[in-house]
Amino acid sequence: MILNTISPSVKLGLHFCGVWPGTSFHYLHKICWVIAIIMLQTYQYRFIVMHYSTDSLMNITDNLSIAVPFSLVFVKLVVTWINYGAFCDILSIMEQDCQKYTEMDINNLISKTGQVSFYLTSMIMSSYLVSAFFYLTGAIAFQGSNDSVSRELLFKMDLPFETNESPNYELVVTTQFLIHFSAALTFGSFTALLLMVVLHVGCQIDIMCQNLTDVLPKNENKLKHFISRYQEIIIFTEKIEKLFTYIALSQLVSNTINTCCEGFLIVIALNDDNGLPLLIKSVLFYAVICLELFVYCFAGEYLRIKSQLIGDTAYDVLWYDLRPNESQLLIPVILRSQKGFTLTFGKFSSLSLESFTSVDDLLSIICKKYLQGQKLKEFLIILK
Repeated sequence: MILNTISPSVKLGLHFCGVWPGTSFHYLHKICWVIAIIMLQTYQYRFIVMHYSTDSLMNITDNLSIAVPFSLVFVKLVVTWINYGAFCDILSIMEQDCQKYTEMDINNLISKTGQVSFYLTSMIMSSYLVSAFFYLTGAIAFQGSNDSVSRELLFKMDLPFETNESPNYELVVTTQFLIHFSAALTFGSFTALLLMVVLHVGCQIDIMCQNLTDVLPKNENKLKHFISRYQEIIIFTEKIEKLFTYIALSQLVSNTINTCCEGFLIVIALNDDNGLPLLIKSVLFYAVICLELFVYCFAGEYLRIKSQLIGDTAYDVLWYDLRPNESQLLIPVILRSQKGFTLTFGKFSSLSLESFTSVDDLLSIICKKYLQGQKLKEFLIILK
């Protein structure tokens, strides 16, 4: 039975990343990540720049679509290192809340939320690993279907030594394989972390509201506890915003680039007789990109809905039957709940399901306009 809302899957993933509080050799993890990502990215982007004028648009798009996610992994790690105090506070508060308010949880919401959190976060993290597996499978299958390609790397890099010779080729491919799956696990861990913390917030709000509505008669002490708990949740959500706002912004930029790249590759693969390997690489990768954007927007929408629940609960406690000095305590709560909890893209725009559908509609319009303007086969001929 799960007794708190901290998902074991997320804990394992963040331990692997080296950011979970108390992880052994914390600084060694950090040094390894910095060296691995910087070296990988340097030679990846160097390859893109060096072959920009000679490579086909399909190859440039393919190379860019795999380079950008590695950049985003590094951004997520750096933001977490910078805001490590807020990150540790979030995890500490989650654990303390589950211990402190267990007796008030008459409906076992903590246990139920913990189970849901574990299942959902495990599915999210697994989807990233499966996507990484299919990407490498497609890359290997593409090499097997192309007789002119011999001993290509899993993803293109302009290294300062010959990679076609042994054992250089085997060492580089093995390193790429390990970094690819490590980055996929890290990617999934941070997305699952956001979902885990917002589910915890929702659980604590439900407990707080249930406790207020179930306890009769209402007295000043109960109202003060409700208000005090509300203030604690506000502080907690501000820490979430501080940690994730710039991660969400970088996520939006990365997902925009990757969505365009992967959509382009999928269209080409569907109209190519030998496009199955490219389709294997791209389809699940594209699905994971959309899933990640949805999780971020869902998190913002979920916090907004839970904030409305607080206002509705405060209004439904028959405050007009209370003494004036008691009812006045609820007025700031009702007013503050109208503002809501916000999770933003770099403090520019709020995350919500409306913003998710806006991005989806924009991409649909772009694709529709393109398909109306020019036939696909003619476009492919131009590319060739």
